[in-house]
Amino acid sequence: MWKIGNIEIKGKTILAPMAGITTFAYREFMRSFGVALCYTEMISDSGLIFNNERTYEYLPRPEEKRPTSVQLFGGETTKLLVAIEKIEKHTDNYDFLDLNLGCPVPKVTRNNGGSAWLKHPNELIAMVEKVVKRSTKPVTVKIRIGWDEKHINFKELLPKLEEAGVSLIAIHLRTTKQLYGGKARYDLAQNIQNLVSIPLVVSGDIYTLDDAIKALEITGAQAVMLARGQLGNPFLATQIETYFKTGERLKDPLLYQQLDYLCTLANMMVEEKGEHMGILVMRGIAHHFIKGFPFTKTYKVKLTKMSTLNDLELIIKEIKNQALLT
Repeated sequence: MWKIGNIEIKGKTILAPMAGITTFAYREFMRSFGVALCYTEMISDSGLIFNNERTYEYLPRPEEKRPTSVQLFGGETTKLLVAIEKIEKHTDNYDFLDLNLGCPVPKVTRNNGGSAWLKHPNELIAMVEKVVKRSTKPVTVKIRIGWDEKHINFKELLPKLEEAGVSLIAIHLRTTKQLYGGKARYDLAQNIQNLVSIPLVVSGDIYTLDDAIKALEITGAQAVMLARGQLGNPFLATQIETYFKTGERLKDPLLYQQLDYLCTLANMMVEEKGEHMGILVMRGIAHHFIKGFPFTKTYKVKLTKMSTLNDLELIIKEIKNQALLT
């Protein structure tokens, strides 16, 4: 158990903010596997300022379980401060305000948001100081190790961010220019927790229990942030939490278990968004649940083309029948 500010975090896994994926339904789904803290999808300051209805749907619901972090992004300090006011008027059902200073996607960075802040560390720190003063919730940040190989500056930033008042720093161990390719740079992150007294969380290339163990051993961080590694593999969170609490190594789930998880998530997503939008979201997620199993290649294509919950149920039935024949 560890703390962000005065709030206890009862685990070693944190669900990363993932645009178009970590909706309310997805967050609740992952909590059932033991995730200790969930982040919302990243939320645009402009969307809040201009009262975009869809943007407000990204904020936590009244029935949202806790702890939850609201992640905000934007490229101008003034707009970020106004957006925080908008959030606080709309809901109090969250625990932390997280600043996205790590998104590498060009449509975000070209507007000076996300990891573009890393190119201007002095302005970044000045902005964070103002956000910390404005927010009524503890402020956390998510960063990358730098803009590119020639400008890796995360170690210099860590103590400055702590001094600016943030309560936690999550670090994706890639540069902006790497996007999601190449390898996460754990070689640069030996014992980085020793650089600050606030908790660190690390992210990047965590697909297995052993990946998580290694990440925490190398960095000394308090937790791992699960992103692409948990897509279609929600039980990874359970494996990590169980190991760090009991030392037990749980086996990977079988195909029929994965299909049950898939069906559960699809039903939760449809309940949240309606069948049309819920299944559209699931098109991009469903095939991950059968990755690595034999004879499933044909079904991966079918899962990306399904239109209804009934389509999904029929595909799952086909896979189960095929499994009985092999």
